[in-house]
Amino acid sequence: MNAYSIFLFFHIVGALGLFVALGLEWTGLWQLRNSSTPEHLLAWMVILKNTRKFGLASMLATVISGIYLMVTAWGAAPWLIVTLGALVLVIAITQALTAPQMTVVGQALAAGKGTLSETFHSLANHPILFVSIQTRVAIALGIVLLKVAKPDFGGSLLTIAVVILLGIASVIPLLRHSHRQQMLTH
Repeated sequence: MNAYSIFLFFHIVGALGLFVALGLEWTGLWQLRNSSTPEHLLAWMVILKNTRKFGLASMLATVISGIYLMVTAWGAAPWLIVTLGALVLVIAITQALTAPQMTVVGQALAAGKGTLSETFHSLANHPILFVSIQTRVAIALGIVLLKVAKPDFGGSLLTIAVVILLGIASVIPLLRHSHRQQMLTH
């Protein structure tokens, strides 16, 4: 066993951890969307908070080991440069879209004092949360595609652009369903 094998192991484990975190976040968001009791929601809010920490640790393991592998073995291949940019984009989407909205959701839940208000439900069902998670999952899958196909710079950028569009487009059915539900309740 050499340093390359150890760093490759941490790189793969970090990537697996990132996918686990994304899956837990996606599940947690659906639980927030469909829950009816504050106790159930509080449990999922704790899981979501811990998932963010686990996801960050997984992302750091992936990035640090990936940079080591890039510097020592792979070089600055175009698909690697785009992969690093895509990872930065995943972090930016999380910080710009998910984190602020989840803070507001947590505050609304705490302010409800044992009840689930209409305000809480509208915040927990905000489309931005689902645009964020589905786009980040699509980008992560696009990164896996880059690692397998190893396209040139243009192909790598095109791949990430397409998966971003697919991630955003995947939310459209959810938005239509939410709009129909709102129309039925009003």
